Amino acid sequence: MTIQIRVAECNEIPIVHEVMRASFEEYRNKIFPPSGALIEEIDDIHNKISDNGGAILVWNGQTPVGSAQYYFSEDFMYIGRVAVITEARGIGIGKKIMNFLEEKALEHAIAEARIEVRLSVPQNIEFYSKLNYKVIEEHEYPQGTDRWYVMKKNLSVQ
Repeated sequence: MTIQIRVAECNEIPIVHEVMRASFEEYRNKIFPPSGALIEEIDDIHNKISDNGGAILVWNGQTPVGSAQYYFSEDFMYIGRVAVITEARGIGIGKKIMNFLEEKALEHAIAEARIEVRLSVPQNIEFYSKLNYKVIEEHEYPQGTDRWYVMKKNLSVQ
């Protein structure tokens, strides 16, 4: 398996969207409110990242197997919609995505990365905790059916 991670070109946003949808499909009808990833459209991604962000794609040869979106705020990089297709899980692609984006933050002199994780998906909380992300906020969805953490990691040159 030859894995390549790179920033997605504008014309590749439909691939980012396709990988995201396929990766989040397992949550359909399992979490409420539903994941925004399952209703987000290609134009939504363009609008979200157009000002100060981007998206990445992970390739195994010619096959896209992962993606993520990010944007820069004044003090941190927000990382979202981290996605790895089911068939490519368990071999470290998620960690490689995070490392790639953390390096990108440092290249832009940003020393903090943030993510948001639902409490109803504890395996994701565990994943990010192992990567040294710490909970800094907890929020509840208006419906009262789920909660989410904002987690952050202070970045430094290794």
